[in-house]
Parts: sequence; structure tokens; C-alpha cells
Amino acid sequence: MRPGDELIGLLEVIMATSGPECGPRDRLLLSAVTLVRRQGVAGTGLAELLERSRTARGSVYQHFPGGKEELVAASTRLAGDAVAQRIRAEAHHIDPVEIVRAVVDTAIRDLVDHGFEFGCPIAAAASSGPDHAEAVAAAADSFAAWVSGLRDGFASGGMDRSVAEAFASVVVSAVEGAILQARASRSLDPLLHVAEQLSDLARTRPRATD
Repeated sequence: MRPGDELIGLLEVIMATSGPECGPRDRLLLSAVTLVRRQGVAGTGLAELLERSRTARGSVYQHFPGGKEELVAASTRLAGDAVAQRIRAEAHHIDPVEIVRAVVDTAIRDLVDHGFEFGCPIAAAASSGPDHAEAVAAAADSFAAWVSGLRDGFASGGMDRSVAEAFASVVVSAVEGAILQARASRSLDPLLHVAEQLSDLARTRPRATD
């Protein structure tokens, strides 16, 4: 299995989580993830969510009484939790360098598959501002879960636990920033540079002692 296959693409994870037969609630959540990835929270309107999800307006308030704000927060948690679960399942007893490569390769594949049009819904929610406090909080929880999962993965792969959490935070921050640069420039170079530099850094981190 190639390193990039250790973590599957974000939207594939979410679709697998929800199953092939989605009801109105799941369709709304998946539509919110897709639209927020492409155009951000502010650029995603309720009418567009209804059209894409093929649901009636009443379904929104039935499943999400808080309207768009609650829906976006829930979709952010769905995306974040799905990726966190995959990290914990796959980034286990793997060399830290391979984990880094897997994370970056997944981001690269996702950008290429979607023509650089889709970013990270967690980053989009995090930058949505004070008018979307629930989404921002969901993004913070998601990032924390990713860091926690990667920390445990790096530690299980032999990295000293005392540095694994800080390194995991650096990986998340660097990859998220590289995704933004890659989308803006429509070039994979930022992610390739991150992969190279983080891999070199992973090799030099202190190893756990028996």
C-alpha cells in the first residue's frame, strides 16, 4: 500500500460514514461540507444548500433548529470526526515519516481530484469569524482531535511522546497552510515542499527509549 493510501480522501471518508442511502439530514450535512469546502461559510447560502441536498426548507429546521449556523457546525464536526477516526485507525505503528507522507499525499490527491477547487472545511469554518461561533468551536475541536490522533500515531511509530504532540501540531498547521497556498497558486509545490521539510524534521525528532 502506498503511503498516500493510509489516509483516504476527506469526502470519501464522509460518504463512507453516512452510507449510500442518505436521508435529508445526511444530504444536508454532505452538501454543507461540499459547499463550505468550495466557497466558505459566508459564501454558502441556505437556498443553495436546499437545492444541492434536494431537501425542503422545513427539513433544515426539523433537523437543525438553529438553521444554517447549526447545520454548518454539525457538518464541520462530521468532517472533523471522520478524519480523526481515520487517522486513529491508520496512523498506528507506522514510521513517522510515512505518516507525514500519507497526510500530505492525501491532501495532494484531494486537490488534484477536485481541480484545486475544494479546500478544507475545517479551515473554512475556523476562519468564518465571530458570526459563526459554533462552527469556529467545532473547527477548534476538530483540529485538536487531529493533533491528538497524529501525536499518538507518531508516538506509536517510535517518536518520543514528549515531542510528538508539538510535532503533530506543526504537521497540521503546515499542511493546512500549504493547502491554502496550493489552491491560490493552483500548484502542488507548497505541499511538496511541506512533505520534504516535515519528513526531514520527523527523521531528526528524538526517538522513544526502551
